[in-house]
Amino acid sequence: MDKIVGVELSHRFAPIAVRERLALNKEQTIAALAELKKSYEEVFIVSTCNRLSIYAFGSSHNDILNYFDQFGNYRQYLSILPDSEIAIRNLFSTAAGLESQAVGEHQITGQIRDALELGREQKTVGPVLDELIRQGIHTGKRVRLETNIGKFSASLATVGFELIAQHDVEISETTFLIIGTGNMANLVTTILDRTKIKKLYVASHDQDRAKEMAEEWNGEPVNMENMHQALSEASVIIGGTQGEINLLHEETMAESKCPRAQFALQTGGSKLFIDFGVPRNFNPSLKDDPNITLYDLDDIKKITYDGLLKRYDEIPQARKIVNEELDWFMVWLKNRKVAPIIEKYWNNLEEIKNEELKWLLPKLEDSPQDHIEELLQRFTHRLLRKISNPTIEGIKSIAQNLHEQDNPIHTAQHILDVQGVDIFVPKKKIIVGTRGSKLALTQTNWVIDQLKKIQPDYEFETKIIRTSGDDGDIGVVGAFTSALQRSMLAGEIDIAVHSYKDVPTEEVVGLRIIPVTERKDVRDVLISKSGKTLRELPAGAVIGTGSLRRSVQLQQIRPDLEYKFIQGNVDGRIHKMETEGYDAIVLAATGLQKMNMMDVVTEIFETDVMLPAVGQAILGIELIDKDGYVLDLVKKLKHDPTKHAADAERAFLIALGGGCNLPIAAYAKVVQDEIFIEGIFATEDGKYFSRKSIQGKVEDKKELARTLANQLKEEVEDKKKVLSDVAS
Repeated sequence: MDKIVGVELSHRFAPIAVRERLALNKEQTIAALAELKKSYEEVFIVSTCNRLSIYAFGSSHNDILNYFDQFGNYRQYLSILPDSEIAIRNLFSTAAGLESQAVGEHQITGQIRDALELGREQKTVGPVLDELIRQGIHTGKRVRLETNIGKFSASLATVGFELIAQHDVEISETTFLIIGTGNMANLVTTILDRTKIKKLYVASHDQDRAKEMAEEWNGEPVNMENMHQALSEASVIIGGTQGEINLLHEETMAESKCPRAQFALQTGGSKLFIDFGVPRNFNPSLKDDPNITLYDLDDIKKITYDGLLKRYDEIPQARKIVNEELDWFMVWLKNRKVAPIIEKYWNNLEEIKNEELKWLLPKLEDSPQDHIEELLQRFTHRLLRKISNPTIEGIKSIAQNLHEQDNPIHTAQHILDVQGVDIFVPKKKIIVGTRGSKLALTQTNWVIDQLKKIQPDYEFETKIIRTSGDDGDIGVVGAFTSALQRSMLAGEIDIAVHSYKDVPTEEVVGLRIIPVTERKDVRDVLISKSGKTLRELPAGAVIGTGSLRRSVQLQQIRPDLEYKFIQGNVDGRIHKMETEGYDAIVLAATGLQKMNMMDVVTEIFETDVMLPAVGQAILGIELIDKDGYVLDLVKKLKHDPTKHAADAERAFLIALGGGCNLPIAAYAKVVQDEIFIEGIFATEDGKYFSRKSIQGKVEDKKELARTLANQLKEEVEDKKKVLSDVAS
């Protein structure tokens, strides 16, 4: 069943170096539209310096992911928009400026409008995406009209323009001198988009670049070493070059013999200097001259920061508007699914009307006045009978078969006599709950793909549920699961996809969880900033991990390293390693594999070095604990060896105290009818550490696991007792 899907590369997860590699110019965008149109009924691309967003109307986002793959391994930077509500919310939020680096900026709305026009030209935008994009643009306009999110300066280009406007500069009668071409493009474009100017000079250390930009902006190029005349004529001088110019380095403007400085001071009239340069392009002493106003980056950033703070206050109201428009569009989208039936029914009515008019009109021509009323009575009776007959017969047919269950759409087709319409009607709809992280969405969509293969006649809808863990509160029991469980009990979702290791040992009354699909890679990996392995890292190196299990096991190998707590998603932890003093971090291999990020791995720890967390690399589907079509479907994904391993490891964990904050690890493997279980138990500081294994029949898995847990616990207690006796 087709839906609106998307994949986005944006400033939220991708550094500028990556965004530059995947930026598409107009010709490349046209080529991408043509390529993706082979896979989708409709497709639309927004390509800017901060994002490459691809939206499509089709069955899955996977072909968009495959398109991104041709550029290289960039999946770690991508945001997946796998379902209509998620994709629509993202586009509407983007149009509203909520996803921009400078919250509330206006430019994105125009960029979306331009992308729509290109899609229309290339005939890749059809009725669904056309309505979606127009509604997105409307949402952006409404947010800026009904809130103040766009009324406070937040980007350098906007601040620069507003500074000019605030100084009562009559722009159409003003000469501008722009020094530098790189960072000035946005500001000059902002000015020229809004108004005409009298004259524009463009100065640059790169004379060819100055000529190119001057031609583009309808200005005049100026040599950096000889801009006396331009400086004397200009009332607004804007600097943005990274090269040094003399106006910065003269010790005092008043004593300077530099002709440019003298022109700046002596040509009369007021001048506005705006300095975007790093280092500064203009001598700060210019501020002392009564005829000169100078703003440097410190002044501008303060204005920008103050504006951003005010814009952030507007975000809740902006999100409320986005949600209202999202709700409206979701109604439109669902109504559209039955539009062919409505259209066919209306065409049927038109045919009946025209047929009856053919009967009526000739008779009216020859009938005396006193017979017209009788004819109209007969006409309306015939008309009503022909319109109602299929409906009445359909209802009679239903009355003879009340025991049969059918989709309401099929019933409507039957009673309205529009059987010729081909419309996909899912037998069942299953709403799948998931966290909104990239990893959670990736594994959830993988599970949905597997369920679709089993039951293609079902509709699957993805619903994002925010959890305590997503808000950084990972200390509570069920940080990543309880919100999903509440939604399930409330009837908002039908199933939830979990990483099995995140599921608390305490069962929730009314729910059950089934480990599904074959277990993936259970190993942990090291990612180090220097590219050195664990044994190669220097003494005192800081290892980031959010798991006592990991740190205690690594301490057995490298007790001379510092193990420091770290939390967050994969991207967040890698960023913290690079910016917050960590030398390396430890993560699960399976998550990196799902996100195509194994290329960042320095070292893979085999299980003889580090045992995994209980349930690591196992997916679990949670659902209401009762028989029905949902349970029947989920059971078909069950992988028995994985289920046996999960049961054994869970029994091991419960025997050691369930979710206690002690280092616990276990790994169970099933070979035919035998199960091998290896486990670890230790004190929190890792001083008392025990590792053992046990083997036996699969049917004895839980008893074997409990036996192993007790052996480990006893060994740790014995070690503590021995050391205590020695100390005494």
